[in-house]
Amino acid sequence: MVAGREVHDSMLKFHARTDVGLKRKHNEDSLLAAEEFGVFVVADGVGGRKAGELASAITVNTFQSYAPQLKAAVDAFANDANRDSRNQVLQLLDQAANAASRRVYEAATATGRQGMTTTLVAAVIGGGAAFVVHVGDSRAYLVREGQLRQLTEDHSMVNELIRTGAMTREDAATSRYRNVITRAVGLYPNVRTDTLHVELLDGDRILLCSDGLSDMVPPQDVLELLMQANLTSSVDGLIQEALNRGGRDNVTVIAIEPEAVLQAEAVAARAKAMESLFLFEELPFHARLRVGRIVSELFVTPGQVVMRQGEVGNKLYVVVQGQVGVSIDGHEVAVLQEGEHFGELALVDTEPRSADIIAKGFGHLLSIDRDALREYCMMEPALGNLLLWKLIHTLAQRLRNVNQQLAAAHHTS
Repeated sequence: MVAGREVHDSMLKFHARTDVGLKRKHNEDSLLAAEEFGVFVVADGVGGRKAGELASAITVNTFQSYAPQLKAAVDAFANDANRDSRNQVLQLLDQAANAASRRVYEAATATGRQGMTTTLVAAVIGGGAAFVVHVGDSRAYLVREGQLRQLTEDHSMVNELIRTGAMTREDAATSRYRNVITRAVGLYPNVRTDTLHVELLDGDRILLCSDGLSDMVPPQDVLELLMQANLTSSVDGLIQEALNRGGRDNVTVIAIEPEAVLQAEAVAARAKAMESLFLFEELPFHARLRVGRIVSELFVTPGQVVMRQGEVGNKLYVVVQGQVGVSIDGHEVAVLQEGEHFGELALVDTEPRSADIIAKGFGHLLSIDRDALREYCMMEPALGNLLLWKLIHTLAQRLRNVNQQLAAAHHTS
């Protein structure tokens, strides 16, 4: 049996398809593509005697019931993107997965099918981001700028052995334990999930798949097929390649191309503004474009308080235009000019702010919050390291200046 559908609308386009493969009599995979809510799910059932088919169906039906709540949470994130609104989406995904686990467990107990379980990988797309939850060895991938990145980490015996150095990836590919998973939906009433959040860029594609694809088709071939312009051709090609290589298992694939969230002109303007700023001046233009998608802009008026002493913050600020004053206990101790930045310590700790920052006149600031920068550094390690090195350079210079002031004060005394 083959099932598939492609949708193009103003928000996103996707193609979803599942195939029984060449060796199995039944398709125990289930998928959900609720495009009106931006919710996509792949579940790979385990258990035999159609038990796996039931487990995966219960799981996607559970996520279908949670889809309106998930969309509402993503809409709230889109309207006010911050740590709390992001975590609300991730927590709701975890709740949906645990609700599915309870329902599968209860169905297994009621029908005498103990051991009926399923893997899970689900993504909610919206607000310029992808929110992912997963259990087991079904996977989520990100295709960005010609590279394939595995977003999820398999909950499997061979992956645990690889992590501890007891097995190589080459040995894992042929190990008899390669399909033994260490977490599953329905094994117990509750399940431990992994969740993640990825800021999306124009041209990104998200792939959700069962191990019927990832076990059969090498990553480079997956990338080449996903790079095709037509999503239908990409998904059909991926499933056909899995079948060509033996089709040992059911194969389920969902490929998603999210909406372009930010207008190119606005991002380019931010990137242009960064080129004269110390923190970003060594980044190539394409890298500043990427940073431009995770920064926020703040236009201030004279006397506006940007940061308050004693408050806990999570943002770094950069002065693009104008000046800001630095005050401690009501006394101005410094004035920061264009290109200078402040609030750096909030990126590494949660201690209260040590000073007030007040706009001296009309000005333009950029801000980056801690979580966005951390995620950027994980996704773009080379560029992230360069940014962090520039921050360290600034902090070292400030410490050196303080030491010089202390030495001068000691000398005059």
